[in-house]
Amino acid sequence: MSSDFLYPPRPANVGRGFHCLAVPLFSLLLVFNTAAIALILALSCTLQAGRWLLARLPGMTALGGWLVASYHRLLQPLANRLLKDPRDEPILAAAISLGLTAGPVFIAQLWLKEISWPLVLSFYACVYGPNIRGFVRSFSAMHQEGHVPGGIFKRSSLLDRWVGNSFLYMFFAIPMGLIPHAAAHLQQHHRENAGPLDVYATARYDHASAWDFAVYMVREVMYQQFMVSPWLYFKSKHKRSQARAMVLGNLVHLALLVALALYSLPIAVLYMLVPWCASNFMMGVIHWSQHAFYGGQEDPKDWMYNTVTLLEKPVNILNEGYHACHHHWAVGHWSESPELFERLKPELAAAGSMVFRDLSVFDLFVLLMLRRFDTLAHKLDWWEPLSHAQKVQLLRRRVLPAPIAAHEDAHRQRLAKPRQAHQPQPARSVLGQP
Repeated sequence: MSSDFLYPPRPANVGRGFHCLAVPLFSLLLVFNTAAIALILALSCTLQAGRWLLARLPGMTALGGWLVASYHRLLQPLANRLLKDPRDEPILAAAISLGLTAGPVFIAQLWLKEISWPLVLSFYACVYGPNIRGFVRSFSAMHQEGHVPGGIFKRSSLLDRWVGNSFLYMFFAIPMGLIPHAAAHLQQHHRENAGPLDVYATARYDHASAWDFAVYMVREVMYQQFMVSPWLYFKSKHKRSQARAMVLGNLVHLALLVALALYSLPIAVLYMLVPWCASNFMMGVIHWSQHAFYGGQEDPKDWMYNTVTLLEKPVNILNEGYHACHHHWAVGHWSESPELFERLKPELAAAGSMVFRDLSVFDLFVLLMLRRFDTLAHKLDWWEPLSHAQKVQLLRRRVLPAPIAAHEDAHRQRLAKPRQAHQPQPARSVLGQP
């Protein structure tokens, strides 16, 4: 790749020929991803309706709260004994809940071998849950597990040395259909912080355009999900162990899929392939929403500008909404994010970072796709007084793509200065990073 580019023209500079072959295949795959997530969302919405009706019964909400609190109290002594930090008990609780629900369903399906649709739907219900809360809980637990070197358990996982993912990380990832990618998330995304070289970044897209989202899914998300773009990034940085982890993560997932398919192809399709397709879509939504406001960004590496803070109520699982705090202190404990947010407010305000109240990642995504700027303006918690119309105008500007052409011009001007002064050009990697 030419060093004249700040932003790689193709994800992680994947080869032009490979890219031309991959995009049509990824376009076809997007159809399956969309069908899978439509099925999952239909079930999840049905479960949410049942949950809402159940909550209308007298005393049910209080009973549910008591059961949840009792469950966590029961597990806290176990967390004190097994975990490096007892505050990570909710992650342990999420793992046990997933194991005690989806696990027996899957084992029963293996024992029956012949597909049982009640079991299939029960498995999806356990993994995704009402209003996708099961997925969010598992994803948040997996995410935080991936940020702890060696995992949250006192005894480090041997798998972490071999494939860059702890056992618990893989335990959460596989039922959701995700290829384990802890190394890519921590050592690529958090290193580049949604900047030009971040293979997970969405800087070149209009975040209120459904067409742009579809292009992002085809052009970039599939490379991410197959670990192709992270592998190319680590390869360009000569980080062999991380690049090897990308390959091994794919091989582990493929080996499980092949083994299951040899036992029963329908089980492999319904219990691994469908969740994988659905999770491809979900991961695209998450990356799209958490860094959704590049419009007008002057510094291409100013992650505070494009990173969203979502102060979701009544549930903010493992403080995932404090995403700007998470990028500021990637190894900080999730429980400290609210306090950190208060300390970071002056910096976030100076950067023009976007903060919303009473929204989840998926709420934000839907409102963006529907171009509901009026609703978003009501939820926007801006740093200084603005009228409602001014908030709408601000949102319309901020959802636009980053001014990449201006960034590239400034980058070329910087590159030209050493030549004009007859100074040697600094060595650059194939990704264009000093």
